[in-house]
Amino acid sequence: MSAKELERFPDREALLTTGTQVFLVLHKDPLRERIDVRVSSVLQLEGDVLFVAQTEPPVRHDQGGQQVEVALLVRSDDEARRPLGYVARLLDVREDYPSDEGQGQALALSAPNTGDFFETSLRMHYRVPVEEDMGVSIRLEGFEDPELLDFSAGGARVRIAAGPEGLLPDIDLGQAIPFRLLFLGSGYAAGDGVVRSLEFGENNESITVGLFFTNMEIRDIRYLERMVARTVSSCRQRERDADYV
Repeated sequence: MSAKELERFPDREALLTTGTQVFLVLHKDPLRERIDVRVSSVLQLEGDVLFVAQTEPPVRHDQGGQQVEVALLVRSDDEARRPLGYVARLLDVREDYPSDEGQGQALALSAPNTGDFFETSLRMHYRVPVEEDMGVSIRLEGFEDPELLDFSAGGARVRIAAGPEGLLPDIDLGQAIPFRLLFLGSGYAAGDGVVRSLEFGENNESITVGLFFTNMEIRDIRYLERMVARTVSSCRQRERDADYV
């Protein structure tokens, strides 16, 4: 996202409105290609403090003072949704934040100044768009015929169509869904997919679910990494062949 595009957001209030979905990046490990991203939402921007909802799994009290990255998805000039973030400090885990149900937990973070935002990333893996001839599909426990849109060694995007009565399935942010990512004629990798994002299609005919893979056996992790690398290599070879022809 260019500096010119960032000028579309003149102040932090234009970005951090109450109810806006945000992502807390608690840890990045580029060497091991691991990232800890948790979904939350803005409760209130109050002076120098940004209050957001407690995450699942929850942020602990002993993590107070930790530096985190706060990110949110915004639409750029080409209509693509891209993550914009700023570096914050976790000030406190509040136990008595007022809510509709009484009082509950909230995270107090240092608020940004205008100009602190930068384009960031919420993933550490190359994402492979799925084509029909790839022989790659996904099964999600409790859901029929999910359509795999893309995948990586760390997660996937899946489209789920509305049922016969036009109703979408109940899916919540933070929900863990057992999955199997299948490679035709080779095998599969299994684990849990934690729901990181939800995007509703036109007229609510479908819902696109962003999954973060977790609870995988070491052998499944290694197998998935090999298959992703092999698929990426094949895709790039096809692109080179097409350019040559």
